[in-house]
Amino acid sequence: MTELSNDSLYDGRLQIRQSRSGYRFSMDAVVLARQANINANDRVLDLGTGCGVISLILAYFHPDVTVYGVEIQKNQADIATENVRDNNLENRITILHQDVKTLSPHHTSGTVDVVICNPPHIEKSCGRINPNNQLAVSRHEIKITLDDLVKVAQRMLCRLGRLFMVYPAERLVDLIERMRSCGIEPKKMSILYTKADANAKRVLIEGVKGGKPGIKINKPLTIHNDDGTYTAAARRIFGY
Repeated sequence: MTELSNDSLYDGRLQIRQSRSGYRFSMDAVVLARQANINANDRVLDLGTGCGVISLILAYFHPDVTVYGVEIQKNQADIATENVRDNNLENRITILHQDVKTLSPHHTSGTVDVVICNPPHIEKSCGRINPNNQLAVSRHEIKITLDDLVKVAQRMLCRLGRLFMVYPAERLVDLIERMRSCGIEPKKMSILYTKADANAKRVLIEGVKGGKPGIKINKPLTIHNDDGTYTAAARRIFGY
């Protein structure tokens, strides 16, 4: 049985259980959830939800949205389901234990307005694969590739629906190429830095299905000050 830790966000207003030794949600997931542009009454699809952290944050901050979280790993899907129940969000979040590649609008009662994803981002052929299978599947493109994910987003989004992703800066060209090949036009992007003098770590990108060409580059987002403390922008995101 997976040993779980009891964690929280936003002064304890969100309670989140997650594996102690397996995959644990990262800063990337929280930043993505808080930076995504979500509208009232949006129907949101969270691909690879893990313990459900992105779905939980979206439902907490946007009380009118409906969220579907999809997770291929049963133990993670079970944890996400418990987290949804523990936070009394069963009426707005549905967790599906399913391979996202098999998704169709039938599973979400129609197309969705938003697809959001913090996906595995290391190519299967690159780097050492963690012997912990849960960590390996969450980090490496073992069960799903970038190309697979963007194709799923294209299939599940309504016309002018939005895709939000966080991805390694070094793979930005791959991401944009895949999005455009599927008819999802990159429209907004933020560059994420751990510190102001560091190289870019991640990109946050928003694409629109069937959108017109033209991208807006937002102000960079820096997480830590030189002394290691959180910047004011990061504190707002993390609720400190």
